[in-house]
This record gives sequence, C-alpha cells and structure tokens, in this order.
Amino acid sequence: MSPRPRARRPRRGAARRTGLAALLGGVVALTALTALPATALTGDEDDLGARALRDEGWSEPSLELADLTQAAPVHPMTPPLSAVTRMYPSYYADGCHVGRRGTEVAQGCVYGDPEGDVEVAVLGSSKVGQYFPALEEIALREGWRLRMYTKLACSFVDEPEPSYPECDAYKVALREHLQDHRPDLVLTGGMRREVPEGYTRTWTWLREELGVEQVVGLWDSPVPSDGNPSACVAETLADGGDLRSCAVSLRESRSGNPSMREAADRVPGAMFVDLRDWVCPTTYLSPRCAAVVGRAQLYGSGSHLVPTYTATLTDPLHQRLHEAGVAAYRPSVDRVGGADRYATAALLTRDVEPGGRVFLTSGRDFPDALAAAAKAGAGGEAVLLTGGPALPSATREALLRLAPSEVVVVGGEDAVPETVAEQVAELAPVDRVSGRDRHETAAALALVEPVQERGIVVVATGADFPDALAAAGRAGQQGAPILLVRETEVPEATAAALRDLDPARIVVVGGEGAVSSAVAEDLESLGSSVERIGGSDRYATAALLAGQGAEVLHVGSGVSFADALAAGPVAAAQGGSVLLTAPDRVPTATREALERIRPERVVLTGGSGAVGEDVRRALLRLTS
Repeated sequence: MSPRPRARRPRRGAARRTGLAALLGGVVALTALTALPATALTGDEDDLGARALRDEGWSEPSLELADLTQAAPVHPMTPPLSAVTRMYPSYYADGCHVGRRGTEVAQGCVYGDPEGDVEVAVLGSSKVGQYFPALEEIALREGWRLRMYTKLACSFVDEPEPSYPECDAYKVALREHLQDHRPDLVLTGGMRREVPEGYTRTWTWLREELGVEQVVGLWDSPVPSDGNPSACVAETLADGGDLRSCAVSLRESRSGNPSMREAADRVPGAMFVDLRDWVCPTTYLSPRCAAVVGRAQLYGSGSHLVPTYTATLTDPLHQRLHEAGVAAYRPSVDRVGGADRYATAALLTRDVEPGGRVFLTSGRDFPDALAAAAKAGAGGEAVLLTGGPALPSATREALLRLAPSEVVVVGGEDAVPETVAEQVAELAPVDRVSGRDRHETAAALALVEPVQERGIVVVATGADFPDALAAAGRAGQQGAPILLVRETEVPEATAAALRDLDPARIVVVGGEGAVSSAVAEDLESLGSSVERIGGSDRYATAALLAGQGAEVLHVGSGVSFADALAAGPVAAAQGGSVLLTAPDRVPTATREALERIRPERVVLTGGSGAVGEDVRRALLRLTS
C-alpha cells in the first residue's frame, strides 16, 4: 500500500480556521507538507486560484495553509516562461485592444449579451482589461452589453502623457466616441499614480456630461517591487524548489489604487472595488504576497494578472459588485463537476467528515447507487462510484482522504468486480451487499443498520432513475431507505423487506406511469399507509419532493443520471433536496420550486456537457 497523501481541506460548510493567527499556528508544520502529484490541471477546477479561498460565500476570502501552493501541479504549467507572459485576455484576438501606436477607437468589441438593456463600458489600459475573463461571465449573468475600450499602458484619466502622445490622442478620440455611445455603467482602472485630481475630473465628466449612472474603479494589481514572480515560478518549477519562495511585495503605492480611492470619495455615484484580499490574502508570508494561490499562478507579464487567475475572480468580483449595488444578481450557483462521473462523485464528498462509512457502487448504472444514496444520506456518509476492473483514481484518492471505517460495496460482481473490492480492501475493511437483481440489492441495503422501527420507506420504479434520484435527499433526511418496484408488480424481495421493516408509512415517488395504482394498492395491502408524491413529469415530481425551504439545493440533470448520482447524500446532510433540470433550459416546475424555496445557494452537479452554462446563469438569476 502506497503512503497516504496529505488530505485536502474540508470545503464549503465544514469548519475552517481563518485569519492570520490560524495560519501562524501552522507554520511549524510547513516542513511536513508533501508535494501534490504533478498531474495536469485544466483550469476548470472549482478549487483553483481564488476559488480555493471560498468558504460559505464570496464576501470574504477564507485561507488555509494548503492554499499557498508549494509545488507542482500549477496552472498554467511553466516553464517555458512564455506560457504566462504571453497569455492575454481573449478579446485581444478580436482586435479590441489598441496597441501602443494606435490612436483610433476599436469598433464593435461587444461581449456579454449583445441584446442587453444595460450598456457597460470598460475604459482604461490593459490593467483593467486583465479582468475581462471575469467581466465577460458577469455580463452574461447580468444581461449586460459589455464594450471593451482599452489601450496599451493608457489609463483613462484626465492627465497628459508627455512621453506618450498616442495615449493622449486616443483619449480624445474615445471621449468623442463615448458622446455618441453613452454607457449606463463604466468599469475603469489604471496604473497612473498620484493623479487623484485627474481621476476626479474624468469620473465627474462621465457622471455629469455623459449621464453615466455609476463609475466603478477596479483594483489595480501593483507592480511587484522586489522580483519577477512569473520568472521565479518558472525557475522554481524547473528546479523542484518551494514556490512560496517566490513571494513578492505588492505595495499599493506602486499602483493606481490610492488615486482611484481618493477620486471615488470625491465623486458622487463613483466607487472603488477592492480585490486585493482575493489576490494577496493575509498569510504568514505577509506583507509579501504568494506568487501561486490555490495552484494557480497569479502574475504574467509585468504587473498583469494571468487571465487564468482573473477567471477565478469571477465570483468574488461579482459578489463585490452586487454588494455595491452595481450588479443585480449574486454568485449563488456553484458547479461541482469533475472530468468524469467518478471525479464528480469524489468532489461531492469534500464536506464529509473522515472516518465514517462509505458506500461504493457502480457508476455505469443507476439502481444500486440510488439505493445507496438514501442509506448514506441518513448517516451523513458518502457514496463513491467505480466502473470497470480497476478502481478509478479519483475514487481511490477520495477513499484515502475519507479514511473510512468501512466500505460497503453495493451490488454483485457484475456491477463491482471482485478485483475492485480487493483494491478497496487494501484501504479499509470491506463488506458487500448485493442481490440477484436491483430489487434484491435495494432490499438488502434497506436492512443494513441503522434501521428505523415503524419509520418511512420510499418506493420508486427500478426502471428509470429520475424519481429515485430526486427522492434520495429527502429519504436520507428522514432515515428512509429506497426500495424499488416494477411498473405493475411488487417484487418479492421488496415485499419481504417491507414486511421486515414494517414501516408506518410508504411514500411512492412518481406518477402512475412509473408506479401503477395497482402497485400502490399492493403496497397498502402490506399493512402500511401509502402516500404518493408524483408530478406531471420528472421535474415536477422532484419539485414536489423538494418541500418548502432549504438553504442549499442541489440540481442535477434529469436526462443523464451519472453526474448527479452522489448528490443525494450531500443534499440530505445539508438539509436540502435534489431538483432536476434539462441540459439546456430550466423546466417550469424547477423554476417555480426555486422561486418558492429561495435557497441561499445552489449546487449544480456535473460539467457543462451535462448541464449547460446558460442553465447555470438562469439558476443564478432565479436564486439572487
């Protein structure tokens, strides 16, 4: 058995140490930290960069020692150094960033929602343009028509540039252009120092002459004063050194921030949005700032943040704009999606406390996993998935992190081969629960401890997944097992389990097309009262099961079961439910449930291939 790697921190909902004092307490342990395996990162990881600093929300960052990356992998991976110094925001490729010699305003350059009612102008140098990855996504969420007006090293401020006449000429042209294309909102920034009067004049002109409703100055990343962080990271990765040695000083005096702050205090309707804490959080390195946070490199060329890092600032920036009254919505939807169904299930277990029981089931079919989800949810336990003759690496890593007291393998050897069970047995004690078919397996699992006396049993069809998937969260909260039936028949294994359980109430999930009235009558004849919860379709049934209130709701695909299989126990542990959505739209029943429940947060399970980004944005607008 290989040495067990360092466990990752608890996430979202788990208790976390915060602040400088907590970090100072961990300095002694620095030498004990081991390097993560040098595997490639895609940039889509939901704990990359600034996203690693999130705890319960996006208002303030919450830092742990492990968030300061020590070794590979990082994103983007270097050397060569050009991997970061030549990374530019995508709008550059559209000809929408004016170079040093240019003096004309780039035409078009509209992003976000081209049909949006609110026009937002981004004015300034490449230092405000660096936020484009975040601003483009925020514009799509808000329905903004986003126009980019940036020029190399040319801050939009009413102060001459004696050594840069092209900048002065461009600013004159831009003012004329804005007279004919008046924005509703201006987002600006720049690195001009000691020019508060210039910013004050410019922002006053925008407000009073153009009628701009709000002017927002965005935090300018300071020029590092004692080193080249991007070069240091490339060299340190090549040498296998400690990336924390690349920390640099980022003095606010080496940025445009003091001048913009002063102007924001002077001009009504203007404000300054600070992001320093999401780029340089307070740590034991302070006042120096780490060059890699959450496995993501911060700096590219000069004082510019790498686009891959500013993309991770989307939710923090959106939250700050919402709190300032600039953005109508807030970043209320988190996506949990791994490279495949096994990785997604593993990610969903990050809030589970180590040392408990884990259920392992096939990710290639749904029945065993859904029955396991209800049982796991009752005890705050985890469900992990496997497929094929070998344990998936994501599942193995999750088992190492969870250090379970027992792993319950659910299903026969056709579902989970014995070779997989043997691999798991190297990590924890293993017990297999199975039957000759899905009905027998669910029945056997229902009798695994703990078992409620005269409790509730949930019954769903074993022929399809949506009803049982939606029911798993609620069943777990109530300590209720899920048993499976055929459309027109109660299998003997299910009937026998009901006789053993002797429930006070049976909840049939799904309409008569899924579980016939004859089956409901047969269930009632076993001596329990029977209640049916069923809507006009799978989405309506899930909405009915969701109840009236929850702080957190999970939403999964109603078309493909794979990514949402492990959401049930997580939803149960958080007192929530699982709603279903179509891949490309939010069904009416789901929308109405969200409007009724008004959760603080929605967790969307699965990648964008399972549920599209437009659906994520629609969910965000429904829950803000």
